[in-house]
Amino acid sequence: MIYARADETVPEPCQVAGTPLRPFCLGHHLLFRRLGLPFANAPMAEAARDAIIIGIVVCAARFEDTLEAFLSGDWPRVMARWRKRVAGPWWKPRKVDWAEAEMLFRAYLQDGYKRPPVLRHETAGGVFLTAPWEVLLKVRLVMAGFNEMEVLNGYLPGRWYDYFTALELDAAAKLKDPKHWRKVFHTQEAAEKMEAANG
Repeated sequence: MIYARADETVPEPCQVAGTPLRPFCLGHHLLFRRLGLPFANAPMAEAARDAIIIGIVVCAARFEDTLEAFLSGDWPRVMARWRKRVAGPWWKPRKVDWAEAEMLFRAYLQDGYKRPPVLRHETAGGVFLTAPWEVLLKVRLVMAGFNEMEVLNGYLPGRWYDYFTALELDAAAKLKDPKHWRKVFHTQEAAEKMEAANG
């Protein structure tokens, strides 16, 4: 059964090619976009091994640390240090199973891009927001009280839960007639009713 669950906001630990990855975050996604990596918002997109390696190194650090490495020109050295560490010392080289590393990295991305199960409602008057989803998510959460780095570094599925919860709280505060209430999340109760109805 698929329904909104608080434990979905807590990431699982992940290590790829001997490298512990940080929880996947909006900042990692934005760096993927800036670097033109094919798996930005598409975890299973075809990608060369070097793109996978860059993705692993990006996701091993906080957004601001990687951004600083780019802006300062230190990124090539960061990549060289990582490759040297993964290869091991010359007297005891390590072998990396790149097929396994790619599989683990893609599973990490699939988890990182998950969104909570929410209900879709028709928008009265045909109002459609045009901001890119990344900016919309960031601005709405900053409006809800998060600082920008908390949004950019926080586990992305958890931040989506925060986003939709902020929308629901805002809607509840503005509600004048309970008959017009529209739920945001697909709940366990609704999932169980649907399962029972489908036999």
